[in-house]
Amino acid sequence: MNTRYKDSAKVVMQQTLLDSVFKEATAFLIYPMSLMGLLFLVVTFLITHSTCRIHMRKESKTYGIYKSLGLTSFRIRLSIAMGIGILSALGALIGLLAGVYALPLLLETILSGYGIVALPLTFSWGGVLVVSCLSIFSAVLGSWASSKAIKQATPRILVTE
Repeated sequence: MNTRYKDSAKVVMQQTLLDSVFKEATAFLIYPMSLMGLLFLVVTFLITHSTCRIHMRKESKTYGIYKSLGLTSFRIRLSIAMGIGILSALGALIGLLAGVYALPLLLETILSGYGIVALPLTFSWGGVLVVSCLSIFSAVLGSWASSKAIKQATPRILVTE
């Protein structure tokens, strides 16, 4: 049909049309989803920063003792950031597994009431890993920024607080 009516009509299969609609819908959703992802990264930074600040105020005597024993501010800050990094990596791994395996099952269960039985979800593993690493980096950066007070304080001030 395409060769016979090439100037006046184009014949395509239904699958081609469906693929075209899904590609357009996906492209349309990329920007709002990216903005939401950026918002989540900022929220991760802020929550980690405030939580670490509270923890550092409570443990200021301990950090003062560490500094008086000879530990540098950089080493103390690095240990705090590494602890947060390990915790956030564990959380990212759990979230990755839940998002990849549990979320599609949950969505199919919810959407089956609306008549959508099979939900065609596709994952870009590179993108998933990049976003997971960005969330870990955001948490580590928040803890590093909050530990700036340790760098500026002397052991005597930290112990007396």
